[in-house]
This record gives sequence, structure tokens and C-alpha cells, in this order.
Amino acid sequence: MPLISISNLGSDLADMYVLSTLRDIWRDMGLQVEVGKEYAKDADLCILHHDLTRLDPSALPEAPKGVPVLNARVLDISKRSYSSLRVLPGDAWDGPVIVKTDLNAFGRPEQNRTGRLPLLQRGRRRLAKTDWRLARMLPKQTYPVLNSVKQVPGWVWERDDLLVERFMPEREGKYYCQRGCLFFGEASYGYRIYSTHPTVKTGTMEKYDYLDKIPPEIEAQRREMGFDFGKFDYVEHDGRAILLDANKTPTFRGDRKSERITRLAKAVEGYL
Repeated sequence: MPLISISNLGSDLADMYVLSTLRDIWRDMGLQVEVGKEYAKDADLCILHHDLTRLDPSALPEAPKGVPVLNARVLDISKRSYSSLRVLPGDAWDGPVIVKTDLNAFGRPEQNRTGRLPLLQRGRRRLAKTDWRLARMLPKQTYPVLNSVKQVPGWVWERDDLLVERFMPEREGKYYCQRGCLFFGEASYGYRIYSTHPTVKTGTMEKYDYLDKIPPEIEAQRREMGFDFGKFDYVEHDGRAILLDANKTPTFRGDRKSERITRLAKAVEGYL
């Protein structure tokens, strides 16, 4: 049977990852799947799954000659590399703004690799829970929303690990909304999550529904960025989709054998 080789930074895939779910379905389909830092020499398909924002091409494993590598071109998913909402000092934007980390997932994967924060940093993180401006550090796992650019602290502009974006939420009644799409090869599905909190994520979600179509703007950005597999978050304004976040190692909560996930898993046949 065909062998799928996954290059992962750890010896195995954590259950939280979508690719862990797909791997289990592939094995149920009778496919062989191996996970390790290096690619298997007899692999029929390779998948790059390194949960870091930026990858050094010289440090990546070499795939067997002629074997396709999914997401091989996705080496930088920093928000600065694709954000269309970024605000710079002096820009004529007079609406609300949101302060974000340039690194994916609040920079957690990078922090996990460097180990525990120094004592001073841990103290600043505790202070950030009540006064992030004074702490000169964003609150843990959230992005501050400010009424205007004038409220952005000066130290934010000086740091290259942060960026400021126009805050353009999608609204429906009392809810803030965010759309997303999960895709693998030719298969995908979309969804919309709702929250009364300005920063919409699964932790603040109050309800959700599924979407029938992925906007052409999102499909075009996926092709431009070289994604074979991943998750995009976006909002829609005036019929136009605006990308908020691109993730090449998405995580998953839900039914690991749902029809939607199974459809993504079966799309691997298009590569074998």
C-alpha cells in the first residue's frame, strides 16, 4: 500500500492537530503512515508539518527524488507576509485597530521550543493580565482592540514581533463573526463562528454554522501562498473576503470521524 511520510518536529503528532485526525483515517483506509523528523526513503507522498511560523529551507528534510511534498512552499506564515489590513504610523485610518503578534498562534510554538520564560518575563506576563500597556506585553492568548491608532502605545510600533491592523469585524446582530475554511488538496469545507467577544475564536465561540462555498479571494490566496493543506480565517465585507490568519498546522476540536473530516482525508487519493 502507498506510504505517506509526515515530517514533524516531534516524534509523533499530538492529538490536537488536524493532521493527527487525518493520519488515523488514512490508516483506517489501509494506507501506511509514518511520522518522524525525516522523510521515509520509500515514501510515496511527503507532508511538511513543522509548527513554526518561519522555516529555514536549509534545515528541512530532503524528500525522496520525484516524490511530492505537500506544503513544501509554505515557509513563512508571519502576518506581515500577507496582511492587507496592516496600519503604520501616520496612516490615515481613523477607525478601531487591533494589536497582534506577527508570529502564528500568539508565538506559542516558538516559545515552547525555547523553554520557560525568564523570571522577569513571567512577572510581566502576570502584569499584562491587568495592564498590558504597562507590562509592555500583550495579554496571554488575546489581541487588544483599541478605539483608534492614537491609543496604540509607542513601544508597539518599535517592535518587529507585533503589528497593528485595522479592526474590521464582521457583525450580525449582537455577534462578532469570523469565517474559516479547512482544506486538503481539492477538498475543503467552510464555517462561521459567532461570539459576543470582539476577538472571535473557538474559546469565545457561542454558536457556529457551516458554509457551502469558499470565496474566490481565499482560494486565490491559498494558491498564491502555496498551501496544499491548512486553515484560513477571514471576514467578509461588502461581498469581499479579507484574510485574517493562515495556518499550515491547524488544530481541531470535534468529531474525528465526521463526514467533513473524512472527505478531507479521502482527498489524499489525488496525490497517490
